[in-house]
Amino acid sequence: MLRLFLSACLLTLVAASPAAAATTTKTFRYGPIKVAGYEVKQSDMTADIPKPDTDGFITRMSVDVVDKTGKPVGIDRLMLHHIVFSNLGRFGGDKRDGTCNTLTLLDSKTQLPAVVERFYAAGEERAELELPQGYGYPVKGADRWFMTWMLMNHKATDDEAYVQYKVTYDDAPDLTPVKPYWHDVRNCKADPVFDVPGGGKPGSTFATSSTITMPEGSRIVAAGGHVHGGAKHLSMTQADCGGRQIVRSEPAWGRASHPFYNVKPVLHEPGPVNMSGVLTAQGFPVAAGERLTLTAVYDNEVPHTRAMGIMVFFAAPDPGVTARCGPLPTDTRVVKTTLAHRKVAPKFTVPLTGLDGKGRAVEIDAPPGRVQAVKSGTTIGVKQFAFSRANVELPQGAKLAWKFSDKELHDVTLASGPRGFSSPHLNDGRTYARTFGTKGTYRVFCSLHPVRMTQTVRVR
Repeated sequence: MLRLFLSACLLTLVAASPAAAATTTKTFRYGPIKVAGYEVKQSDMTADIPKPDTDGFITRMSVDVVDKTGKPVGIDRLMLHHIVFSNLGRFGGDKRDGTCNTLTLLDSKTQLPAVVERFYAAGEERAELELPQGYGYPVKGADRWFMTWMLMNHKATDDEAYVQYKVTYDDAPDLTPVKPYWHDVRNCKADPVFDVPGGGKPGSTFATSSTITMPEGSRIVAAGGHVHGGAKHLSMTQADCGGRQIVRSEPAWGRASHPFYNVKPVLHEPGPVNMSGVLTAQGFPVAAGERLTLTAVYDNEVPHTRAMGIMVFFAAPDPGVTARCGPLPTDTRVVKTTLAHRKVAPKFTVPLTGLDGKGRAVEIDAPPGRVQAVKSGTTIGVKQFAFSRANVELPQGAKLAWKFSDKELHDVTLASGPRGFSSPHLNDGRTYARTFGTKGTYRVFCSLHPVRMTQTVRVR
C-alpha cells in the first residue's frame, strides 16, 4: 500500500498568495468505485485520473469520499484508509520520485521504474496539502496523474462511492517551485509496512529508521507525517549534524467516542485523527549530499502490525545552500489540531470477525472447527479465500508456513496475540514462514479479507 502522507496540519495557509487573483480552485471526481460487502479494496495505480489542464503551481489540495450527489460518505460505510497521488509528467520520465529508483507493487514482487513523482496523499486523518506563501508545486496541463488507494467497506452489502479532490493552483510566474520528497522507514514499496513485536514493559518503545541523501542544495519549507495505531512520533534528523532534529510530527488521537474507535466491524487498529507538521517560508537548509534520517517510534508493550512511518516534505532547490548544518529557520510554525484529542495512543485490541447465519459480521474468539495439533514445519494452505486449517496448535519454538495458492492476493496478519507479525501480500504458490518462540494464542487474519479469512495458532 503506497501511502504518501502529508500531515493534516498543513491546512493553514500562512498568508494570501501575492498572486491571489490568478488562483483557481477546482473539484475533480473519480468513480464510482464499487466495494463488496466487508471488502478491503485497493489499487496499485489508477491511471489518467481527472486533473487541472492548466500550467501552474499547486498550492493546496484535499481529498474525501463522497456519494454521487457529492455528500461525504461516513466511515461506518466506506473508510478511505489511504490514497496517494502521483505525477508521471507530460511524456513519462520528466517526473521522477525523489527517493526511489524503483517501486515494488502491492504483490510484493513486481517492480517498476520510479518514473512517477508522489506529490500528495492522505490517510484516515484526511491530510491536506498546503504550502507557505510564495511556494508551489509545478505542474503542466499535459501531465498525467495516477492514484493509489485503499477503501474498506464496513457494511455487509455492496457499496460504491467516488474519490473527490479539490485542487488549488496558481499560474503566477513568480512562485518558487518545490519538489516533493517521500521519506519512509520502509520506502519504495506500495505496501511500506513493518511490525512492532510488542511484549515489552509498560512504557517501552520500538524504533525503526531509514536515511536518504539529498541530491541538491535545498530548503525544506513544509513537512508532515503519517503513522498507524500505537505510534508515539516521527522524527527527521540531520545525520551529519550530530543527529540534529529538524522536524517532529506527533499524532493526535481521538476521544473514546470518536467514530474511529466505534465503527464495526473492526478491520484494523485505528490510527490518529491528526498529525502535526511544520511550515516555514525561510526553510530548513540542507546541502547536496547531506543525509536525513527518519525515525518512527511506537509503543512496544503490545504488538502493532502493518505499521507505517512516513514523512513527506517539500523542498525548494537552492544552489546557494552549500554548507551542511546551516542555521535553522526562525519562522518555523508547528501546526496542530485544535480539536479535543488524546496525546497518547489508546490501547486497542483488534478482534477476529466472522459471519453469523445471516451473513452479518460478528466478533468471534476463533473460527469454526476443531483445534488440530501440528508439528514444526507444517504448511497451511491458503486457497479459495480460506486457511486449510482454521485452528492449529504447535509446540513453542515450532515453525509454521503458509502457502498462498490463489491468484488473488492474501496475507497472514496478527490481529491479537503475544507477538506481532505479518506477511507480505502473496499469491501464485508463494510461501511465508514464521517461528513461534513465545507461547500463547495468536489470532490472525488476512488483512485484505479480514472477515472471510481468520485463523488461530495456539503455541503451547
